[in-house]
Amino acid sequence: MRLHSHNKQSGLALITVLFIFALVSLLAIAMQQRQSMDIAQASVTFTQTQAQLLMLSAEDIAKAGLSFDLQRDINASEEWDTASELWNQPFPTQLDGANIFVTIRDLQGLFNLNSLSPNASNADAALARFQRLLVEIDPQISTSIATNVKEWLTPGNSNNFDYQNFSPAYRAAEIEFTHPSELKLVKDVDIATYQKIEPYITALPMLTPLNVNTTTDKVLSSWDPMLTMSDSTKLLEQIHSGKCGFDRNNKVYKDVSEFWQTTEIEKVANEKTNPSGAWDQGDFSVKSQYFSVFIRIEFNDRDLVSESIIRRKPSSNGSSGFIGVIYRDLSRTVNDIDRLKIVNC
Repeated sequence: MRLHSHNKQSGLALITVLFIFALVSLLAIAMQQRQSMDIAQASVTFTQTQAQLLMLSAEDIAKAGLSFDLQRDINASEEWDTASELWNQPFPTQLDGANIFVTIRDLQGLFNLNSLSPNASNADAALARFQRLLVEIDPQISTSIATNVKEWLTPGNSNNFDYQNFSPAYRAAEIEFTHPSELKLVKDVDIATYQKIEPYITALPMLTPLNVNTTTDKVLSSWDPMLTMSDSTKLLEQIHSGKCGFDRNNKVYKDVSEFWQTTEIEKVANEKTNPSGAWDQGDFSVKSQYFSVFIRIEFNDRDLVSESIIRRKPSSNGSSGFIGVIYRDLSRTVNDIDRLKIVNC
């Protein structure tokens, strides 16, 4: 009996040892898996943090360049921004082992959606211009989009209730756009249509003037039915040097009156010769405050792209004044850079 009892106890002890060994093995495996997950999570967090810091550093580079450009213009009494300047070309650099590409475009050379606001000084003229621009971009695009945008911006417009029948339902903003991507919410604008329109539009304060030194032929031609695409192309060819940083003082309209005196504009800006009425010089400018900065961070295994909208506002005492980011978009892709950067030197 004692031998049988001893064998029974030995078997029980062996089972207990095996159970403990199995339990410890499972715990070790779980700890190893957890450690691997923690390492992977830490790696991703580190990469994201690194990318954010690199993006902010690239923003600072862009702000420094734009600030330097403005201060130089002020010091030299040459306050204009033109497509032939150095900021209009891609700027590559390296930071912490990553390749950084900074691409700047002038937003004041584009059509401002907020000019259709009912609070704008000439919203009806802006409506006609946007309609013409849509035709210039693609004759297949419905010009009803322009009317829909105007209604979207108008408080209490009866057509704004149409959006409540959509799935999911939503309401028209009835306020100014903060970013042109909001256009995708407007009736008749699908993704394909928006991508065609996007390179030519912006969303700035409604009274922001158009920079004639950085605009496109389509935007300029849409300003008046008497201004042909051929005339617009000719006007802009005079200010594109073909190489950034060269001939800046000659390839430029130094003030709006110089633009006004061109043969092409003289015949359309005068109310005596234009049935649509005289142009307002206050609608135009030769310098800009708003810029879009695309930042591409190239790692070994992926690219990260962001867009920062920067406002550069000179102060009243002759210094460079305020410069800062007013909007940041982290959803951009590499293809967006080439698709939207349409004004080059």
